Amino acid sequence: MKKLDVRFHILAFILLFVALQGFFKPGLHNKQIEAAEIMKNSLSVIKEKRLSMNIPIDHVLDPNMTGIIGEEFTPLTTTLGEVEDKRSSANPDFAAMMVTYLNQAGLKKGDIVCIGASGSFPALILATLSAAQALDLHPLVIYSIGASMYGANLPQFTFLDMLKEISKRGILPFSIVAVSMGGHNDLAEGMFLPEAQKEILEIAKRSRLYLISEQKMDESIKRRLSIYKEASKGETIQCFVNIGGASANFGDGDDSVSFPNGLVQDIPSLPNGPRKGLIFYFIDKGIPVIHLLNVKKLAQMNGIPYDPVPFPKIGTSQVFR
Repeated sequence: MKKLDVRFHILAFILLFVALQGFFKPGLHNKQIEAAEIMKNSLSVIKEKRLSMNIPIDHVLDPNMTGIIGEEFTPLTTTLGEVEDKRSSANPDFAAMMVTYLNQAGLKKGDIVCIGASGSFPALILATLSAAQALDLHPLVIYSIGASMYGANLPQFTFLDMLKEISKRGILPFSIVAVSMGGHNDLAEGMFLPEAQKEILEIAKRSRLYLISEQKMDESIKRRLSIYKEASKGETIQCFVNIGGASANFGDGDDSVSFPNGLVQDIPSLPNGPRKGLIFYFIDKGIPVIHLLNVKKLAQMNGIPYDPVPFPKIGTSQVFR
């Protein structure tokens, strides 16, 4: 009887060990670490470039001295925003979170992930691209220049400038496929400052990227889809990541506001109408969507500390477990 008990416990231990190996996925953990390190290095480049341009870093707004936190009101400011959210999103833990989400979405080496992002959360764009680099994915980014408070709203140092410098250093070898103005109707309407539209058009011109400037929301959505399709060169789009609240990506109805944060692979019902946004288009096509907007909620869901000073050491937060 004792021999049977011993064998039973040995078998139970073996089964538990095998189950835990599958749960922890050490290979995925290593990719999380890699992505977080890439994001950390990218932030170092942003800080160095910003200071070299004599753009000071506010110690109160940005106590971790990342250099990626913008100002309250500039010509690029589209909407209100919480500085705590912007500070939290600069934590490299979010790159580890994106590795998890992209893995759960089933993406494999070489897969195409389309990214629709506003300037509101430049650090979350950085986190997504860092994860894509670690997982060897092919990201296609369409960027809206407008940004909410404390986002990438410095006209002389937008996310376009940040990514250009990071790419030049060989850390993230990615570029942006097209830009839009952002703001209301994606045409920089209803901005806080009167010179906003002119300033944003100058930035778009300086970027030498294709500018999406359709007058109707449904046409703006269609243009984005055609750009993604052309840039993917016939390859299947495996995932869509929405970062921020750009109208064409997020939509502008009640259904958009209630859209879940994080990885979304299905929803109970789809809204009708031409202004529902790309998040609903891709879900309707059976393509997973990763929705990044409510930073506090994302942090809580993934075991990431909210607004920490200093940032935790890479690999120590719950998101890595």
